[in-house]
Amino acid sequence: MGPMIDIAMKLRDDFDGRAREADLSGTIQVENFEQLAEHGYLRGPVPTQLGGLGADIVETSDAQRALGWACGSTALTVNMHLFQVGAAADGWHDSGANESVLRLVADEAVVLGSTAAEAVVAGEWDTPTTATHDGDDVILTGRKYFFSGSHVADIVRLNARDAVTGEILVVAVPMSAPGVTVVDTWDTMGMRATASNDLILDNVRLPQTAIGARLPAAGPAWHPVFARVIPWFLAGVSGVYLGIADRARGAAYEALGSGSNSSHRDNALTDAMVGELEIAHLSAVSSFQYGVARVAEIVDPVEALAAAIAMKEASTNASAAVVDQASQIAGGRSFHRRSILERLVRDMRAARHHPPSAPVAQQMIGIANRQVNS
Repeated sequence: MGPMIDIAMKLRDDFDGRAREADLSGTIQVENFEQLAEHGYLRGPVPTQLGGLGADIVETSDAQRALGWACGSTALTVNMHLFQVGAAADGWHDSGANESVLRLVADEAVVLGSTAAEAVVAGEWDTPTTATHDGDDVILTGRKYFFSGSHVADIVRLNARDAVTGEILVVAVPMSAPGVTVVDTWDTMGMRATASNDLILDNVRLPQTAIGARLPAAGPAWHPVFARVIPWFLAGVSGVYLGIADRARGAAYEALGSGSNSSHRDNALTDAMVGELEIAHLSAVSSFQYGVARVAEIVDPVEALAAAIAMKEASTNASAAVVDQASQIAGGRSFHRRSILERLVRDMRAARHHPPSAPVAQQMIGIANRQVNS
């Protein structure tokens, strides 16, 4: 246990109590983020020397598992903040970089957002967002999607193609900047309360210092800057979906405790189904715990990236199997909107779409391991 996990366990009953209404309305739970800020969860990975809790990637992802049990949408949304904070903390430990943003998170509970879902592939990246230059300023124009936490983020980091060099720029954009607009487009099957809306950038003018990184367009995924960031994202995401699987497993047993099931199965068949549930849950937990611990130990950024992708694929696939099996065990009642399993089944489907997703994930694992082992 660690302080981040303690906070998650303290808040999860409150989050659970609001999760169903948030799902029905498709509205982000601002109150949840206020509580996360109040209790210090947002500064979890910030080094203790800078006012944070000093949580590493293992503790952070375990805390995300606890939040995922309660409200997948909130846990997934805050992960877009945490992975950036965690990667920034690694940079600070390595070279003293990123102190200003880490202090903003620790001192002012600034929430970071991200919109990188459009780009993560093994080869060349592209983005419809362009960056032009005017003296000491950079000007951004474009439209982003899957901007989780669009109504709670203070700063969003996004990709833009440099109109001159062709590089992919990672730019920090204050949500208060002129020309920044959120369009409420989020109306989905699952993870409905993440507010993952579209972001419009209409000639947004920022100082050149807003550019945090320049990545080669031909293969940004393999650049050390990117390769060190994404494992934090994937570890947290996997924790969220394992938390959903934990909750589904519990709901399956609660359904058995009611003494009935819609298919009127023989108890021997139910026992076999429960056995399959336990095997899938063990696979999910084992691949998550071993995978995140392995990622934390690997020094080479490309090798760590490949290990993180493999962990995410193994863990979330097994977590999805848990949720599906739990729904089968509960029977037809899980098809009702009043069943928590109905929401968990829908939320779990989002795991397939986080980049890099299959088959790009397998391709990147193969490329990285061939390079490392040849």
